[in-house]
Amino acid sequence: MLALERQLAEQARMARLGRRHSASEPPARFLAGNGARYLRDGREQRAWMLALLDGARRRIDFEAYIVRDDATGRRVRDALVRAAERGVAVRVLFDAIGSADPGPAFFEPIVAAGGHVVEVNPVAPWRLRVGRLGRTQAWRPNHRDHRKLLVCDAPRGWLREAMAAPEGTGPAAPPPSIEEADERASVAVTGGRNVGDEYLGLAPGEGQWLDAGLVVAGPAAARLGGHFDAMWEHFEGPAVGHRSLSELPMGEAWIAAIGTQPGLFNELSWALTRTTRLVRTELRVACAYFVPSARWRRALVDVAQRTGRALLLVPETSDVPAVDAASRHLWGRLLERGVSIHRYWLGVLHDKTLVYDGKVAVLGSSNLDPRSQQLNYELSVIVVDDAFVARVVDAHEQAFRASRAYRVADWRARPWLTKAGDWAWSLVRSQL
Repeated sequence: MLALERQLAEQARMARLGRRHSASEPPARFLAGNGARYLRDGREQRAWMLALLDGARRRIDFEAYIVRDDATGRRVRDALVRAAERGVAVRVLFDAIGSADPGPAFFEPIVAAGGHVVEVNPVAPWRLRVGRLGRTQAWRPNHRDHRKLLVCDAPRGWLREAMAAPEGTGPAAPPPSIEEADERASVAVTGGRNVGDEYLGLAPGEGQWLDAGLVVAGPAAARLGGHFDAMWEHFEGPAVGHRSLSELPMGEAWIAAIGTQPGLFNELSWALTRTTRLVRTELRVACAYFVPSARWRRALVDVAQRTGRALLLVPETSDVPAVDAASRHLWGRLLERGVSIHRYWLGVLHDKTLVYDGKVAVLGSSNLDPRSQQLNYELSVIVVDDAFVARVVDAHEQAFRASRAYRVADWRARPWLTKAGDWAWSLVRSQL
């Protein structure tokens, strides 16, 4: 962990040199004393989010790429409204393109209730915010906030019990009787899921997109709050009187949070490809939008040739067909050199997880594609905890059972028109 932490710090310094404008985020650092709960089912994640929103008493930070104006989106929005009405310091960041469908009007009830909402990088220049020094924000419509994060406070005793409960439908909000009596701990929900019915509202196999989320409780949750603070400041969010987050310990997991930003260098990708050199048994990758850099392709081939276990899970049919085509163009050498590619067919794959040797799991919003690694604001966590990682591996195994192996013969046998389309889309993959 210390070696990876040093690598992250080194690359973060390099990344800052490649950025003209960046948020001043906390450095990536492994923190001990955390609880970590894997959220396999999006409905359980929704239950956690609603319970935490209704139980928070001091501070709520909510950051999202896509928020739908559907049953799930409205439930989350209305819980934010209720929190603001009872005096919680509510701050919301939403991406202007990801949440273009409901638009800013969808979030107005939060503002009317006393909360604060910032639209990230509006496409319309006239919607740009005026900064604290009186200058208008720079217009950068291609730089999207792809992060998914909820950070708030919760009663410590209630949170311990909820984190230890069997996997299921998720907790109910803490009862009013312990609102003030119990210590308040920091808790965060993050991962790869957006806010909408297809992510959080439908049952698996009945329309729910395959993805991953997690609950983080303890010092790492407070650190995630620091990442939100940096983004709030960066996008000129108004000054809000809110209380600091507790760093009370909540478990045994070691967790590092890594925020990445638009620029030429990506510290997460750099560190994770370097870490593949340490893999001894297997590397697992589930990726919704897999358009890997040359560095990542070399890393996967190296693991495959050293261990025989470089496992890659991708969609059989992507929700973004252009990305699917650009990705497929790059598979030939991977397949020829031993990388095992499986295409998930049971539904839409939206997962973004990596597992190293069954010991370290990486979850978050970042795909292995140029947009995530050069154009977006992304947020990921690295978790070192045997029980947590075992649940991630088990979820991977279930997904592999609902997938088809893709062989080098399949790749070579593509119709010539498909090959031409794959090649053409690969030429513009940096913008997909």
